[in-house]
Amino acid sequence: MRFVNAALVLVFVVVAACAQQEAPKVIKGGILNGKAVSLPKPAYPAEAKAAGIEGFVKVDIVIDETGTVTSATAVKDEDDTGDLSTETVDARSALRAAAEQAALEARFPPTLLSGQPVKVSGTIVFNFSVSGAKIIDGGVLNSKAVELPQPPYPPAAKAVRATGMVAVQVIVDENGNVIQATAGSGHPLLRSAAVAAAREARFAPTLLDGKPVKISGVLTYNFVLPQNQ
Repeated sequence: MRFVNAALVLVFVVVAACAQQEAPKVIKGGILNGKAVSLPKPAYPAEAKAAGIEGFVKVDIVIDETGTVTSATAVKDEDDTGDLSTETVDARSALRAAAEQAALEARFPPTLLSGQPVKVSGTIVFNFSVSGAKIIDGGVLNSKAVELPQPPYPPAAKAVRATGMVAVQVIVDENGNVIQATAGSGHPLLRSAAVAAAREARFAPTLLDGKPVKISGVLTYNFVLPQNQ
C-alpha cells in the first residue's frame, strides 16, 4: 500500500511538472510600435476629426506565438473621467475603436524564449492629428536626443520603493522640441516625473527630402533606488 501511494505521488508530481512546462508564458514587451513588421494606420473617425479630437490612444494588446494580435483594448484617457459633452465622449470612443481595429490588424515576428515561441503583452500607441502633418516614427529616441534631462525621483515613489522603467510616447516638432508627451507604461507614481523630463528633451531637426518634419517615438527612463535607501 505504501508503494502504491508513493507511485501515485510520483505520478502527480510528474503530471504537475509537465502541466507547468506546457503552460504558455506571456512576456511583457512594453511599447511595441517599433517591433511590428506591419502596423496599419487607424482610420480617423469623421466625428472625432470634426470635433477636433486628437492625440495619443494607447491600446493594450496580446500577441500569440505566431505574431498575430489576439486581443486589443484601448486605454481610457484620464481626461475622459471629467465633465465632458456627449459629443466629445462619443468622439473619443470612436478614436479608441479605430485604434483597437488597427491594432488587431498589426503583425509581429514570433517572440522566442529558450527557442520556443511565446505570447507577448504590451502596448501600441497611435497618434491622431487633425492637421494631418506627416509624422515619422523614430522608435526609441533616447540616443537621438541632444538634451535629455533625467527626472528627479518622486518622494512618494521613494516612500513605497517604486522602481522600474517608464516609457513615454512623444511627438517632436520640426525644430526638435517635444510638443506632446504621454506615459505609456510604468509605475503610476513614476510617470509624471518621466513625462515632465521628456517634455524638456531636445532633438536636432529631422529632415525628410531636405525639409524638417515631426517625429514620434519613445523615451525610456529607468528609476533605480540607491542601495543605501
